[in-house]
Amino acid sequence: MRAFAIGDVHGAYKAMMRCFERSKFDYKKDRPIVMGDVCDGYPDVRQRIDELLKIKHCDLIIGNHDMWALDWAL
Repeated sequence: MRAFAIGDVHGAYKAMMRCFERSKFDYKKDRPIVMGDVCDGYPDVRQRIDELLKIKHCDLIIGNHDMWALDWAL
């Protein structure tokens, strides 16, 4: 299992997918450590969240932009 650190992507779905493709990311074996701020900035936040939910081993640290999005949603 490989570990990847990802931070402050702010919904940049295409950039995340390009990184996954170039690294030959394995959704069943690899572990991304997502260090906050998944939300905000780009219009593709929903796609990015949906993609992260497909990963078997994913560690998520909630960032301030994620908290703002959660507060707004609630």
